[in-house]
Amino acid sequence: MDMKYDLLIKEGWVVTGRKIVKADVAVKGEKIIEVKKGLKSEGVGRIIDATHKYVMPGVIDVHVHPVYEDDIGGVSYTAAFGGTTTLIHFAYAKPGMKLIETIEKYKEDGLRHSYLDFGLHGTLFDPASQIKEIPEAFELGVSSFKMFMTYAKLGWMTDDYHLAEAMDLISQCGGLAMVHAENGLVTDYLEDRSLRRGEDQKRVFLKTRPDILEAEGIFRALSIARVMRCPLYIVHLSTALGVEVLRQARKGGQRVYVETCPQYLTLTDNVLQKWGAPAKIGPPLRTERDRLALWKGVKEGVIDLIASDHAPKRKKIDDPFFEAPYGSPQVETMLTVVYDEGVNRGRIKLTRLVQLLSEEPAKTFGLYPRKGVIQKGSDADIVIFDPTKVHQIQHQTQHSKAPYTLYEGKRCKGKPILVIQRGRILVENEEMKGQPGQGRFLRIKIKKYD
Repeated sequence: MDMKYDLLIKEGWVVTGRKIVKADVAVKGEKIIEVKKGLKSEGVGRIIDATHKYVMPGVIDVHVHPVYEDDIGGVSYTAAFGGTTTLIHFAYAKPGMKLIETIEKYKEDGLRHSYLDFGLHGTLFDPASQIKEIPEAFELGVSSFKMFMTYAKLGWMTDDYHLAEAMDLISQCGGLAMVHAENGLVTDYLEDRSLRRGEDQKRVFLKTRPDILEAEGIFRALSIARVMRCPLYIVHLSTALGVEVLRQARKGGQRVYVETCPQYLTLTDNVLQKWGAPAKIGPPLRTERDRLALWKGVKEGVIDLIASDHAPKRKKIDDPFFEAPYGSPQVETMLTVVYDEGVNRGRIKLTRLVQLLSEEPAKTFGLYPRKGVIQKGSDADIVIFDPTKVHQIQHQTQHSKAPYTLYEGKRCKGKPILVIQRGRILVENEEMKGQPGQGRFLRIKIKKYD
């Protein structure tokens, strides 16, 4: 006899970006087939009691770097424990590498090793030679492309000429340009000047990458994108000045998507001064004023979504600061710390949290309503979240290969306790139930410019 439902989640509070309702969620195969009160339990494969729990769509993290301590399989593994069910990785086409070959390699790697469904962004480290490959990338299901306006010393910076050329072609193809917006040449000068003066690079880190240079980079990217009629995505916004520039662009009707990250919403330069190299990220952790301005931007809707910028590196507190690489582990702690700092502290409503972590990422990258929402017909990517569970974040209980977490000892209230992807139990009782290679490749499609 065929079972009526494979899974039935009973008596939970179902959360979408618009409302919270008491309802049952029925799953058949990979899909949600009913969301309503009082669903019958007869002939059900498994019943999950979600009484006093939130039933939320899985987190969609659109900003992860699977090239450091965690590879594609490793990022997906640690992300799943944090309530993430979908990832979009940056496929690194470094100088001398071909974009299309890189995308194909990442796709194959993900299909073999990922626990989670995944998509890819093209990452252009050498746009002058890689731009011509952009149209072919669309045929492979990649339609978003990241460029750096900084890191000139490393040879990664995209100048304005090639930024315009790339945006022009991306716009013609119906894609999305993503930029790390800081003035790379001026930040390099400030750093060089500081080194000549013999200054402590940890102490002056904020002075060598000041907020005005992020705001200038954002304004320049907006200007070029506007001329090229190209949709723009600002990654990891970190400053109050940047929020103001973007607020004005929104008022002017420009199509721009804005991301910030949990580290900028929860940590400041004080953490950098305490931790040193492990807390060195780019853009840097900034001031309390910046942190609060980002929360205001989140609440107002200037900021569309939150992503982790997970870039785990092997760093220690006593490492020389200047030589240390940028990046920190963030993907597993993201949902927990944003919930604790946002919802528990009354900064945002739970529905807004679901918009930021699930619905808006899905809509921005063409995955909605297949992903990002709990409704009939959507993929059964579901997180059961216990808002009463008090726990302490510790490195020893994390699943990244990074040797630390910047949230060591932080007490949080609220935690994902069960993670389901496409109807399969993925994480339960702190144990991974899924298998590598279960993830599917997702083709990313951006809405064309209006």
